[in-house]
Amino acid sequence: MNASRHARARCERRRAATPSVGWRAHAWWLAGLLALVLGGARAGALPPGEGHTQFDPAIMKIDEARHLGQALQRDTVLLDEAGRPFTPGQLLGQPVVLVLSYYGCDGTCPVVNRNLAQVLAGVDRFRAGRDFQVLTVSFDDRDDPALAGRFRQALTAEVPGAGAGWRFAVLGDRSPEAVRAFAAQVGFNFFWSRTDRMFVHPNVLVFLTPEGRVARYLYGTRLEARTVELALIDADWGRISNSADAFFDMVTGACFSYSYADGRYQPNYALLAGVGSLLLGLGLMATGAIVYRRKLARRTVHAH
Repeated sequence: MNASRHARARCERRRAATPSVGWRAHAWWLAGLLALVLGGARAGALPPGEGHTQFDPAIMKIDEARHLGQALQRDTVLLDEAGRPFTPGQLLGQPVVLVLSYYGCDGTCPVVNRNLAQVLAGVDRFRAGRDFQVLTVSFDDRDDPALAGRFRQALTAEVPGAGAGWRFAVLGDRSPEAVRAFAAQVGFNFFWSRTDRMFVHPNVLVFLTPEGRVARYLYGTRLEARTVELALIDADWGRISNSADAFFDMVTGACFSYSYADGRYQPNYALLAGVGSLLLGLGLMATGAIVYRRKLARRTVHAH
């Protein structure tokens, strides 16, 4: 009996020294509620959109099937780096390489324009200002001609001679609605990221025909002279087909096809395979005809 009473007494002392499980559960519940309240207050104190950036990746993709062949408005008023007004229609009559950038960008926009200038210097077949025009237009409604001028100066300092046949412009009407409407003509979308303090947009060159219609898109910041040359051939096919180098350019254009999936030109394997099969068939026919004629000649000799 004494042993039993001693055991019960020890158990009572342990229970008295150990906090109850129920009290612990309530303490954790209260701590969690306090964390939620504080977290909600902090989130509420942030300006809308400051905590994170959400965007649809599809914004970076241009609907080429919809916009290829679409015409750019010829009478849109633009201002060059000196504030002089002009219109896209004044540049047409030749292919135009349209670059949509913004002049306050410290990321890919200067890279795209600089790489284009470097690549154009390596294009032997065509020359900017003589065979085609280049037009960079800002899609930032805060940009002005002075910023366009500084952007041009920075580019020509890095790539001497880059300004030939190249205009840097802003829209005459720089309201957000007018800027978006101009960019939308070629399927170009963009939005301002509050977190990153920069525009999110596709890096693309738009090749326009002499009539101002979209002929080709080239994506990315890394370009090759051959790719740009092929895009210019696509954009100016009507004039090139009547030029002295028409045969060479037609063969070149036929041997390379534009891959919409990769956004670049690649050998036209189907055409090359077809031409190869045709040549092989003609070769076999010629070989058969030669063998037959020789056999026929030997039979004639033996008959005599």
